[in-house]
Amino acid sequence: MEQKKSHKGLIASIIIIVVVCGAGTWIWHSLHSESKNIDVDGYTPSEEFKPAFEALNTKPEPKYDIEETVRILNGMEAAQYQSTDFFAFLEYMAKQDYSRVPADVLETKKKLFPILQKMFELQQQYDDLDDIWMLARSATSGATNFAENISPIGLLSAIFTGNPADAGGVGIGLNEAKSAAFEQYEKDKKLKESLKKEIDQIRLSYIEYLSDYAPIYFKYMNEWDALCLERDKAYLDIYSGRTTDAYNSASKVLDKYPTNREAMLLKALSLIQMAGPENKPEFSDIQAPALQTDSVPQSEAKHEEHLSQALAILDNYTELYPNRSAPALVLKGLISLKEGNIQKAMSSFDQSSAEYPRQAAALTDMLDSYKNRSYLNRSSEGKYLLKLYRSTMEGYGMFSPNLIKARYYADNGNHDKSKEEIFNHFYRRGNQGVYDCLLSDMQYCEENMYSIFKQLLMEQSFIDVSVEPTTDWLVSKNDDEVKVIINNRSDVDLENVRIFLCLHYTDMYTDEYDVVKCPSINIIRHHDKTEVGVVKLNYEDKKYNDITRIRAIAMTDDKICWIDNVDYKYVHAYEASRKNTNADKQEQNRRKAFLDHFNVDSQSLLSAITTGIRIYGDIKRGDKSLWDNVTGVFTSGGKLEVELPRILTLIDPVFSLHQLGDKDNALRPKEDYLAGSNIRLKFDYKPREGETIPLYIYSDYVSFCITLNFKDGKASVADIKIVN
Repeated sequence: MEQKKSHKGLIASIIIIVVVCGAGTWIWHSLHSESKNIDVDGYTPSEEFKPAFEALNTKPEPKYDIEETVRILNGMEAAQYQSTDFFAFLEYMAKQDYSRVPADVLETKKKLFPILQKMFELQQQYDDLDDIWMLARSATSGATNFAENISPIGLLSAIFTGNPADAGGVGIGLNEAKSAAFEQYEKDKKLKESLKKEIDQIRLSYIEYLSDYAPIYFKYMNEWDALCLERDKAYLDIYSGRTTDAYNSASKVLDKYPTNREAMLLKALSLIQMAGPENKPEFSDIQAPALQTDSVPQSEAKHEEHLSQALAILDNYTELYPNRSAPALVLKGLISLKEGNIQKAMSSFDQSSAEYPRQAAALTDMLDSYKNRSYLNRSSEGKYLLKLYRSTMEGYGMFSPNLIKARYYADNGNHDKSKEEIFNHFYRRGNQGVYDCLLSDMQYCEENMYSIFKQLLMEQSFIDVSVEPTTDWLVSKNDDEVKVIINNRSDVDLENVRIFLCLHYTDMYTDEYDVVKCPSINIIRHHDKTEVGVVKLNYEDKKYNDITRIRAIAMTDDKICWIDNVDYKYVHAYEASRKNTNADKQEQNRRKAFLDHFNVDSQSLLSAITTGIRIYGDIKRGDKSLWDNVTGVFTSGGKLEVELPRILTLIDPVFSLHQLGDKDNALRPKEDYLAGSNIRLKFDYKPREGETIPLYIYSDYVSFCITLNFKDGKASVADIKIVN
């Protein structure tokens, strides 16, 4: 099943050609039609096609590289359906290095060129065929969905036997294929009879090309699948703390493929972890926050042996792959840290930071091959695996040299340097133009440097994000475009702001988001709502109604923070206040360490509330009574107004009259904002004489209940207590 899905692009190509000969007409009959195939044996490339064709004539090295082979195979398929025209595709093909690709792959791929050249000539000959490249693209990508239920082996069998039943689904789906590439193209163009025959020639030649190409494609993909199986295990083991198992899996890969890049990095990392924390205990868990490794206490000699072996592997790696050295430099820096050589470690990290942007394209050259393994997106483990690969090759998360330095400085009390390195990381990542992994960067900072990261914008809980459909909601909410709005309830202006919208849709995994870059904005003023701009939803045809959760990441020249939707803040704070599991204790401990920095704890917050709370109109403050003698109702312009001390912003609070779980009575403030040393709350609520109302303050650290009493024309605080 997994193999079938991972090769969906090629299968799609085959299926389109198989089914386009007309509804109910099978390929076997088409192969015996009067049309003649294009002559590929006597092919002479034209001037436009010559550079790309001659590149395929490269004499391969004696031993091919399976990863390079898969990269080229997937790259050629991707180039065909992603290129904008013939010239873009030919330029891509001409620039590739085919020296480590097997000869049978190159020979078979050369058979595609006379077919494409015939298409190109038709485009040059007929003015109304100026978009024939769309036909060449569709022949590769047009049947992606139809390919889901097709057996690749059965399909090849069907091609040669003429029996559609052998394809395990092609026959059933023929009616669905009426709009496939060739047939739809002919319909749209209303082709003349003479031109239709030439298109038929292309069609039949493409069938013949695919029948030769498919077995070779699957041959090397099967080998790639076997390699991935062992290497995937190493990835998952090493990031789950099973370092010995990771070492063994990486070693198995290297036994068969001694120069495999990822396996070399994985084996070196497993050795670094196995070396233990002897020389740098405070940095021992750098490989995976909150995960314990299975390494055991060992002798100094064993410790040094592991590090020496890891360094030898990394030296070999950098010699073999100097243009992909950035992740190896990160690991060399970790070795130096374990050895206590801080200056050498920082030098390696600095060099890695400089190399990652330059090496970005080379390091991620296998990313398309990972993405083509579509089954990875069908499980949380698969998505995690893809993220691990990308973190290694793009330098984010635990493979970010800047974040490793930031964590080192934070652990050693140098908060200014730690903040500087966090900003350096996000600046570098922004220059690399990679945004979809910002979530992992934010998570890494929160888990490993919470105290430092939180200080980058203390008022973040008083800034909200929301989205609205661009059309009138009375007409439709089924849009694929939304307006992004930031409500800045803090008293801080945000200047030169870059917003990255994070959307969680139906059918997504719990912590999965689609990240969309919003238009940059000059300033978001305090106490003001600002429309950032309009963004298009491009995630798997999801629409406005499919959005279930909204967050955003905001960056300025001197600030980085989460911006959450108000509903998300309330749900998160309320649920956190009701949980007492071990997993939540990690978050509690991070918050506690942050509060310790300001000498704040639950009791000091309780004292601050007791002395700092104010109820507008309280007679004891010398103001006019809010009580109406006639109605028996306290009034303040129709609002109950409360002031609380600003120090509560340290715990990211939310507020509610009555418990949030009380759906009938719970009331959020209509206004909730920062002003100087206070948090100001305004509720659309008129208390009655003799009424007692609970005001709740929820957070993921500590929650409070303040009992407000309204009696004898006076508003007072009857009680304040901690409720969790």
